[in-house]
Amino acid sequence: MTPESIKKKKEEIVKKHNLLKDKIEEGKSAIRNMEAQLNGLVGAVQLCDDFLNNPEKSDPKTAKIESNQENIT
Repeated sequence: MTPESIKKKKEEIVKKHNLLKDKIEEGKSAIRNMEAQLNGLVGAVQLCDDFLNNPEKSDPKTAKIESNQENIT
């Protein structure tokens, strides 16, 4: 092996290292985004449960819309 071939191999390894490091960071960012979306969905489910368990406490405007929909069907 010549010093030139070793340098070339090292450059390839560094390039692969940096590419993989960037992909890992992109993956971590994607996971953080998915976790935020997941938390939002959990909140939405909890809100639905609150409305289902306490219909009398729902917003009067929403209640009017719901009663109008019942009249339509």
